[in-house]
Amino acid sequence: MDRIGEYLVRRLIGEGGMGKVYEAEERLSKRRVALKVLRPELTRHEDGRRLFLNEMQILAHLEHPNLVRSLASMETDGQLVMVLEYLNGRTLRQELTRRGALPWQEALEHVVRIAEALTVAHGQEPPIVHRDLKPENVMLIVAEGAGDDAPPAGLKVMDFGIAKVLEGMHGTNTQSIGTLQYMSPEQIDARTIDARSDLYSLGLVFYEMISGEPPFSSASPRELLNLQCTAPAPPFDEELRRGLPRGVEDMLFAMLAKKPEDRPASAREITERLSLFRAAIGSPDTSARGSRVRANEEPRVSAPPPTPRMANASERTDEERPSPETSEARRESERPKADRPRTDTIALVEANASKAREVPTWLAIIAIVALSLVAGMTTYLVRLETAGNASPAATASVEGEAAPAGASGIEALRRRRDRTQAFCPESRRRSRRGRPRETLRVRVARGALALRAERRGPRPAPRRVR
Repeated sequence: MDRIGEYLVRRLIGEGGMGKVYEAEERLSKRRVALKVLRPELTRHEDGRRLFLNEMQILAHLEHPNLVRSLASMETDGQLVMVLEYLNGRTLRQELTRRGALPWQEALEHVVRIAEALTVAHGQEPPIVHRDLKPENVMLIVAEGAGDDAPPAGLKVMDFGIAKVLEGMHGTNTQSIGTLQYMSPEQIDARTIDARSDLYSLGLVFYEMISGEPPFSSASPRELLNLQCTAPAPPFDEELRRGLPRGVEDMLFAMLAKKPEDRPASAREITERLSLFRAAIGSPDTSARGSRVRANEEPRVSAPPPTPRMANASERTDEERPSPETSEARRESERPKADRPRTDTIALVEANASKAREVPTWLAIIAIVALSLVAGMTTYLVRLETAGNASPAATASVEGEAAPAGASGIEALRRRRDRTQAFCPESRRRSRRGRPRETLRVRVARGALALRAERRGPRPAPRRVR
């Protein structure tokens, strides 16, 4: 059994342009780990060593459940080695190869978790830009001992900072290194890149998870680069859009904007906006929809063509591309049934609005009593104010007149009554018997006249002149 430092090598997991990855076991603790060993020719390059050591230090400070953890770094027998946590599961590329298009709820969950990992990486000082985000660098974690088709219990983003090492090795711009299928326009044009370059790559992965195919594909690397820089992403078909919330679709195509300033400002913004739709994933309707989609999917017999890279893109021929008839047949088999319940944004809002809302009985009684008290107090105050404004005027009219005697007194009383009716229109209303209704002011005036007549005594009879 081979040995690297204090680790016993079990088997070779994978091999790439930067080095090899082994499954190993720590000699003392028996902990299973993954060893990432840099190639010897890269180790002997001074710039390569310096930049790779710098990446070791950066990755050692990245801590998040959705990021692969760096456990240790060492140099043994002239080899640079990174000790990473061992991940049990399958890559997102293997998942797409096996199942094809994923339900939008499942794709949304994957994208939110990747965006959470990017938020931590982009928040470092200086920011860490992945530069090579693709399905091959996303690991879906499954439980220990579970089968190959077990649902994923988590997600890990791998291979941060590899493009930066290549930049030091070849003396070229970082933007020209990576996977053509998932490069941003600013990477292709060798412009200055920032965290928004990763958001474009994440949008390409999101599009492929929902539709089953990447938005841009071509056997010619030159044509593929031109499509990535100039062509807009093709829209989804009507059947797919019918079950996809409008907010999710808008965010996806905003991530695929050609200009960085037209994309979301950060990975945190993507997480916040897409998390609003996470509640729909656990609802019964959407769960049933996802199970129906998986039931209608057919396993693929052959793997899809490999993703073109700059190093071997010219080796790809037209025979490796799937024919249009095959792609159309695959999309037809993956389309869900038309009678499934709607899960778009409008349907979710209508479902919440149709729920019955009951008011407690005690709260209804309190509201009725309070409204009755307010109405009664308002009526009482209005009547009190009206009576107070009219009484001074009527009293002044009664006291300001001297009581005349005889027939002239009766005429004066009538005039006072008319003036009283002018000050108080209520006295004009008729009673049920048709007689004028005497108000308080009229009775007061009549009593004042009688009192003055008593004080003066009886008037002498008029003398007759012969």
